[in-house]
Amino acid sequence: MASLACSVFAPKSERDGTVINNCSSILQALLDTQPREVPKDLMETGIKTGGEFDANDYFKVLTHLSMEDGYTLDYVYAVDFLGSLPYLYPRPVDQPPYASMADIPEGTKLGNYREHLVIEDVEQGYFEYALMDMLAGRFYLVWHANYNDTEIVCDQKAADAIVKAINAGDFGMKLDLTQQAQVRAMQDIEPLVRLTDDSAILELVTFTKWGGFFKRTYTISRSFPHTVQMNEENLVEYDCGIMF
Repeated sequence: MASLACSVFAPKSERDGTVINNCSSILQALLDTQPREVPKDLMETGIKTGGEFDANDYFKVLTHLSMEDGYTLDYVYAVDFLGSLPYLYPRPVDQPPYASMADIPEGTKLGNYREHLVIEDVEQGYFEYALMDMLAGRFYLVWHANYNDTEIVCDQKAADAIVKAINAGDFGMKLDLTQQAQVRAMQDIEPLVRLTDDSAILELVTFTKWGGFFKRTYTISRSFPHTVQMNEENLVEYDCGIMF
């Protein structure tokens, strides 16, 4: 785990930026941090009693990110018959945590933890921001909450593995020959960061069973508080056809 604190990069390429070479390893380390099963009491009541997943464990893997001084990362758990999921929020360290959604005072907004997320000004830091942005809320998901399945595609091998898994499985539609050819023809899949005087521009490829492969581009200011813009371009259209 300690080795993940080191940035691993490829030399400058024709893409004009720095390729993130440790995408697969740090992505897997983040996924390994997330719990697999919802604690029974939490699922039944929506009340945290202690011993549940601590979202601050993410920062043990994403070592180029941290919360703003005076804040910690916390969450409340929303239980619903259509789908249960955590809501992350930035909690002032001098404020007691909310045990459940019912404890939030009426009219209180939890806030967006991303606004209090500090990014170390190195290429790896901006890539880790994207990991956090996309995957931080992907634990303790139940039923309809699993529509949130967007994943980062680190390289062509990962893209091919997605196609193989879908076409070998029984979850919805297969990718046809045209779509498979489009996936094989995708270029510059590896995440890349380009630094300008004021911003970091991150390019990466994502996949969701309800949309297909996308090129996602983040433009992030290099100074805190960070401003973030994100755009997407659909590279290969695909929909599994499943409705929960």
